[in-house]
Amino acid sequence: MLEELEVAAEVEVEESVVTEDQEEITVNREEDDHEQMTITRKHEIKWRHRPFTTIIDTSFQNHLIYDRHPMSPYKYFKQYVPDVLFDLMSDSTNIYAMQSGTLGFKPTSSGEIRTLIGLHLAMGVMKMPRVSMYWEAGMDIGIFRNTMCRDRFFQLRSHLHLFNNLERPAENNDVFYKVRPLYDAMHRRCLELPLEENLCVDEQMVPFRGSLSVEQYVKGKPHPWGVKMYFLCGKSGMTYDFLLHQGATMEVSEQFKTQLGLGAGVVYHLSQRITEADHKLYFDNYFTTYNLLELLAEKKIHAAGTARVCRFASPPLQSDKVMAKMPRGTVSSDGKVALVKSFDSRSVVMASNFVGVGTMDEVQRWDKKQGTFLKVSRPEVIKLYNEAMGGVDLLNQLVSLYRTEIRSRKWTLRMITHAFDLAVVNSWLEYRLDAKRANLQTKDTLDLLHFKMNVAQCLVSVHKPVAAKRGRPNQDARPLPEVQYDMVDHMPNYDEKTEATRCKRPYCTGKTHVFCDKCNIHLCFVCSCDVMDLKLR
Repeated sequence: MLEELEVAAEVEVEESVVTEDQEEITVNREEDDHEQMTITRKHEIKWRHRPFTTIIDTSFQNHLIYDRHPMSPYKYFKQYVPDVLFDLMSDSTNIYAMQSGTLGFKPTSSGEIRTLIGLHLAMGVMKMPRVSMYWEAGMDIGIFRNTMCRDRFFQLRSHLHLFNNLERPAENNDVFYKVRPLYDAMHRRCLELPLEENLCVDEQMVPFRGSLSVEQYVKGKPHPWGVKMYFLCGKSGMTYDFLLHQGATMEVSEQFKTQLGLGAGVVYHLSQRITEADHKLYFDNYFTTYNLLELLAEKKIHAAGTARVCRFASPPLQSDKVMAKMPRGTVSSDGKVALVKSFDSRSVVMASNFVGVGTMDEVQRWDKKQGTFLKVSRPEVIKLYNEAMGGVDLLNQLVSLYRTEIRSRKWTLRMITHAFDLAVVNSWLEYRLDAKRANLQTKDTLDLLHFKMNVAQCLVSVHKPVAAKRGRPNQDARPLPEVQYDMVDHMPNYDEKTEATRCKRPYCTGKTHVFCDKCNIHLCFVCSCDVMDLKLR
């Protein structure tokens, strides 16, 4: 028999009065206000089977009305990366070049740094196996060849800095102090955004293989090696808060880490961003603990996540072996925190402070033995979790689509380019939300690719004088000389278009259906338009 989402037990801590053995912790919020909260010790948690009463009034009301007409992509981007950052980058880059004693380094400007960043964003869209190929004559990519020469690009990138190394504080504990101004600017903008109802906390890996004390390996990730970041995201993928993982020196309060553990402490730290009641917050078993759910319930934050049974004081749940043999059925309970264990292809334990089994619905599951789909029951907590938990994964997917690939062992370059990629993605999500509220049609809304390219072109061109072109005048694309003059198989062909195409011979105003089968260009079918004599404008 197929064991599909067979809920065996949902258990809950019984209501009890706070005793002297329970600890009281004082939480210092960022606004410097103090709040007394209590947590239950593990040995005081008592589990019993009884129906869990779902919190009925979980309707969300967002009083922050955020309605505006869509702006240009560059204006959205500037909200995350203001102009003052480019001034800081140009000054720090010049100082570093002077400190390193680089010969022949011409001082840069904020406009040139904008161009450098714009070209990096364009590289994420037009991916080439080698960076130098963007400047090759055969590629003829104007945004690169007409804005900055290749050697200057590499020189600026190797000296790019956001911080004067000589100004590092004596007692600095921040691993990422060299890129902190950029991430602080992005963080300030993220804190201004109105929150969605459904939120989630998860981790993200910034791909990096080099020398960095906080570099980690996380098995199962698309990029297992790199720098870990924690994100508070909405269901749409919008970033509302984040933390850079740096071990003991992370911004999480020592009280949070001591009382709740690192994972739960991260979630509780990020939950300080949630000021309105009745938000729903989801996270996975790396973060879930009983005390975390307990504290979030006191803040009127409805939370749920997958759970590790060892963190929940040995609840009386059925073993997987017993559940596989049991008929379908549920046993539920009532209290502050509910545990639901269900069995699909394998068992999963869910913990929640606002819903348990709830209203069951039916889903289809494939049965290999019978070769057909079966309808099985699913607890409400699993349904809500599956619908809202993918926000950080969606953010990771959007960043990876047009990620700025950079092969460097300098962690600062990797973190800088990743920050700009994040800024573009969050800017696009803001733009798409505004476009939806303005009832713009889908065909009139930019996708992420064109949005990012638009930002790159603005960084390269906005507020800059037209530079004189270096080298030979740029010519239109044409067949390679080796092909044009090889005198092999240049045969005329006739297209099937309704309208004739303009002849590509210079100064010819005629139109024709005849084209060279090898060069794939249209020419009038006369002697003077021989392909071998072609000179394009």
